[in-house]
Amino acid sequence: MSNVEQEEPATIQFSSLKRGETEPQGPLGENDILQKLNEGEITSEDMVFYEGLGEWKPIGEVFEIQEQISHFVDDGQDTQKVAIAFREVSNVVGKAEDIFYIAVQAKAGLLSKTKQCVVVTDSHVFILHEKRVGYELEAHLWKTVTNTLMRDEGRGLGTFSILLGGEKRVDICHIPLKQVQRLFQLSQEIKQSAA
Repeated sequence: MSNVEQEEPATIQFSSLKRGETEPQGPLGENDILQKLNEGEITSEDMVFYEGLGEWKPIGEVFEIQEQISHFVDDGQDTQKVAIAFREVSNVVGKAEDIFYIAVQAKAGLLSKTKQCVVVTDSHVFILHEKRVGYELEAHLWKTVTNTLMRDEGRGLGTFSILLGGEKRVDICHIPLKQVQRLFQLSQEIKQSAA
């Protein structure tokens, strides 16, 4: 039995702004927003913002996205990082491409203070790198991935690796082991269905 403490996933803190008003309300949790909607204090056309969203958007639009994002945080992922990764990948994939899973590093590497995300779709594996200004997506088509590997680093963390054409290996370390196992399982299923 392990005594490793698990980090609680970060909950998104929203600010809301009623149409025609200039002072936002917040911070509010998702349940607060839903309660205000149910009680008629705000409408789905009023605006909402949270860190990582980029700009104020209508509540109805954001909560549709939030509903999609919520099924990616089953394994303790940082919700804000998942939201950012979802947004960045959604901006570059076609409507026919489905996002299957988003994994988030538990801690950054020695030389970096930012966490990377691994996003698995039916056509690509994406690695999201946070830059000083904005984000950079590294995209690899599954047909260029010759193999995937996982390694247990100990202390509940692991490394997910992809091999590209037998020549290049990309390692993403310090991912919670449960997420690494899920990435590996999905990658094996995708590679088998493509064969």
